Amino acid sequence: MIVRSIRHRGLRQLFQNNSSRLLKQDLVERVRGIVTALAMAENMEGFIREAAPRWRVHRLSGERRNEWSVSVSANWRITFEERDGTIAHLNLEDYH
Repeated sequence: MIVRSIRHRGLRQLFQNNSSRLLKQDLVERVRGIVTALAMAENMEGFIREAAPRWRVHRLSGERRNEWSVSVSANWRITFEERDGTIAHLNLEDYH
């Protein structure tokens, strides 16, 4: 899928320049795997099908019902909106 916009500076640097210096180092490999899988997937169904079970891919609810969440670690999640096969507002956030 095409990534249209990235909110998190560290994710942007990783995606555009393969630089992980702005990310927590213990998250880098997992974040890299998730972002790569998103970019390689043809659509959301394909991403979900290929996702590792530990990623716990799911749609959020309430005010964020248009967003998806992928678990990186205990507190950290990658969130994004999927629109017509593209990714928008890709973010790395601490849920707690």
